[in-house]
Amino acid sequence: MMDQKRKAENIAPAAPSHSKRYYRVDEVADYFSISVRTVYRLLDEGNLRAARIRKCIRVSSAEIGRFERNLMEDDA
Repeated sequence: MMDQKRKAENIAPAAPSHSKRYYRVDEVADYFSISVRTVYRLLDEGNLRAARIRKCIRVSSAEIGRFERNLMEDDA
């Protein structure tokens, strides 16, 4: 039973944690199951907004939620 639970946890993408406010580009890519390059393209096109902290790009959990809601609205 525990092995099945572990397998399910490994397959499903990790949802953004509510304790974490900002995510790296690779974490955003993992969450949406897309490539890092696609995340950069979304940022470049203005579909996804990010903050720059020095030379580091971070996407807020609120922005991830906004983007996800927009995706669901587009599908409806």
